[in-house]
Amino acid sequence: MKQEPLTDIQRIYPAKTLVELVYSASQQALFVSSPDWEDEGQSRVLRINPQTLAVEEEISLQVKGFGVALDDHRGHLYLSQGFNGTVAVVDIAANRPIATIALMQEIAFKQLYQREGIVGERQAFLLRELERFGVSEGFPWKLRELVFDPRSERLFLPGLGLGIDSVLFVVDTRKRQLEKIIHGFGYNVVGITLDEAGRRVFVSNMQGQLFVVDPDSLAVVSQWEIEVDQLLNMVYDPQQNRIFGVDQGIDRSDWRNNHLEREYVARSAGHQVFALNADNGDVIARMATDEVPIGLAWDGERQRLYVANRKGIRVDIGVGTLTVFDTARYCLLQTIPMAPHPNSLAFGKDKQCLFITVKNDETMIKAGLPECVARMQLR
Repeated sequence: MKQEPLTDIQRIYPAKTLVELVYSASQQALFVSSPDWEDEGQSRVLRINPQTLAVEEEISLQVKGFGVALDDHRGHLYLSQGFNGTVAVVDIAANRPIATIALMQEIAFKQLYQREGIVGERQAFLLRELERFGVSEGFPWKLRELVFDPRSERLFLPGLGLGIDSVLFVVDTRKRQLEKIIHGFGYNVVGITLDEAGRRVFVSNMQGQLFVVDPDSLAVVSQWEIEVDQLLNMVYDPQQNRIFGVDQGIDRSDWRNNHLEREYVARSAGHQVFALNADNGDVIARMATDEVPIGLAWDGERQRLYVANRKGIRVDIGVGTLTVFDTARYCLLQTIPMAPHPNSLAFGKDKQCLFITVKNDETMIKAGLPECVARMQLR
């Protein structure tokens, strides 16, 4: 029986910048991170009614929040404050921030590189690149994605090293403090997903490596070389012990070669999603997406994988799409226009709808237009 195309999409434009979102079953509300690039003190978390799409609350943050993870049992939302070395904790019942957890201290990058033995042309390259953005001091690792493990009540955050090896931060959410920094994750650790029942945290980087961390002992138990270069975002399938992820396809060769001190030989063309065997990292399937896939969400009951594709970085006119895949047959079902740049995905109640943040293109950014939260009904 042929599936009817998904076309029932509603949009709202609640803030100038929107990043990640998550649905809370306990609150029956959608929470969206809304950092402010011009006035950091105006950064917010938006609480949105999932039925009416009305903004019910704007929760103030002192600094910009990006990635989100939810402890729905305790009613706590965690946000990675990627450029400030911290994690914010928000009480989603009271609609207020309740804590900030510091993960690292600010440093001078030249001194950091000297301490790490990064000298000569390698150091000069890094300092030139940082100078382009007016950076000489800051936090040594940037924070992006994060996952919450309900069993251990720990938060896991990959830290992207700016010229140095990446790490994995572990936060004890009961004590609200950094518990451990696990080192040795190579160039640009970015992706993370949790196998809660099997007690595995999967962590990926931008040099074709996948790590398995025990969330209880906090030890790296496996490290695999994967036939995929840019394992950006991932989701775990407990039904068939698979990992789905996006292979982004952006040229990062200069930074990566500098970090590795050798020319990295590409393993994939990018612009695809993949399925991996979660026991050994072997590639089970590859499925071509539109250009520059970023966010993904997987529905195990329907065997559907939804992938947000930016279709360009810093382009004047964005023409992004949402691609829908059948994960039983590993085939494309539908490509849905989602201009300008779909970014992050989250299912609503009982996976009856999908929420999507849609980023602006360069023309809209220059015009000061707000960004979008879209709701798509699923069947």
